[in-house]
Amino acid sequence: MAACAILPILTPAPVFAHDEDIFAPVPENGLSWEVLMSSDAIEWTDEATGTQHLRPAYSAEVVAQRGKKVTVAGFMMATTEAAEQDHFLLFASPPDCLFHMTVGPTRFIEVRMDKPIALRTGAITITGHLELVDQPKGGVFYRISDGHTVGTH
Repeated sequence: MAACAILPILTPAPVFAHDEDIFAPVPENGLSWEVLMSSDAIEWTDEATGTQHLRPAYSAEVVAQRGKKVTVAGFMMATTEAAEQDHFLLFASPPDCLFHMTVGPTRFIEVRMDKPIALRTGAITITGHLELVDQPKGGVFYRISDGHTVGTH
């Protein structure tokens, strides 16, 4: 019985998307999440609806990457229940649940692949052209529309 009482103390805590201590490794000559996170998310309120939104304020480092072919590692979050995905979110940290995301829009990239890939739980490396989504609404700041995998970690 005493062993059961200390079990929670010995069990490591689960990893969540908002665990700021765990990041995907930076690929050789790749784009780091620190660069992507150097942009700001500016909160504003739509006066007509009272709805709050985030708009991007891109850092100079990020603007320098606009339209360039980049390589970035991250963790997949599926957008469908299919075993293979051609559209997903790539996170800096391992996501735990679509409804439990506390990270901001500078910590994920919307990815559309050139062909579907198997859903993975570990870090993957994606290459494609980085788009900066200059929209005041929507919550997506970064997109890669021509992605393909380089490797897994």
